[in-house]
Amino acid sequence: MNKLYLGDCLEILKNIPNKSIDCIVTSPPYWKGFEYEAYFNSYKQYLDWCELWLGEAKRVMKDNGTFYLNVINDSEITIRAFELMEIATRRVMFKLHDTIIWYRYNQQPANTNRQLTNQCEYIFMLRHTSANIELYKQNVYDKFPEVFKTKNVGNVWEIPFNSGKKNNNIFGRKETKSKWGHSGFPIKIPEICILLSTQEKNTVLDMFMGSGSTGVACKKLNRDFIGIELNEKYFNYAKERIEETTFEETL
Repeated sequence: MNKLYLGDCLEILKNIPNKSIDCIVTSPPYWKGFEYEAYFNSYKQYLDWCELWLGEAKRVMKDNGTFYLNVINDSEITIRAFELMEIATRRVMFKLHDTIIWYRYNQQPANTNRQLTNQCEYIFMLRHTSANIELYKQNVYDKFPEVFKTKNVGNVWEIPFNSGKKNNNIFGRKETKSKWGHSGFPIKIPEICILLSTQEKNTVLDMFMGSGSTGVACKKLNRDFIGIELNEKYFNYAKERIEETTFEETL
């Protein structure tokens, strides 16, 4: 079952019942001056807004739920990743259960001598508590052994930047310089998160649905999905993309 909503996530999240979501997988908009971020007048306003939606995420997530928060490690505003994690853990009171490194080994080299090539992003695994957690690591390894250097399912995930089929010419790479901003993560990211922390028919939320990658992963893995997107063009494309996806009975 898919429920897709076009609109402001803070307004729509208010209608989602307390403790009803098994898993959240999302990547929020980045404050970098793109057209789709024009409603932020300052970085402080952006951070204050993040505290609000993080608070709603904590309210709607079940006691044993898991929240995967993907945040870029940008050379210009690197600290932002840790500021969001600080808001989530110190103000909203999530527990940081693990920090996953998405190793994007094929990232285009930085054409400058003043900075290193940015080859990683963070995925913060947040929970209400670390008690009574069970990660389905074998399910992940059986489907995606190439992501890990050994048979251990670790917290470094080796997934190419911009991997997979190009979906539509309105979307470029993640952190594209086009006016449409960031196009979402490779489908393997939400698939691994969902396989690690949910079972079939559990409910997964992405309040920044973008091009619909989390929804596609849910459809493939037979999870219920709730997606929220503010931009109508993103929303329509995500809706079409999810509707065209079929369940893949591989486990």
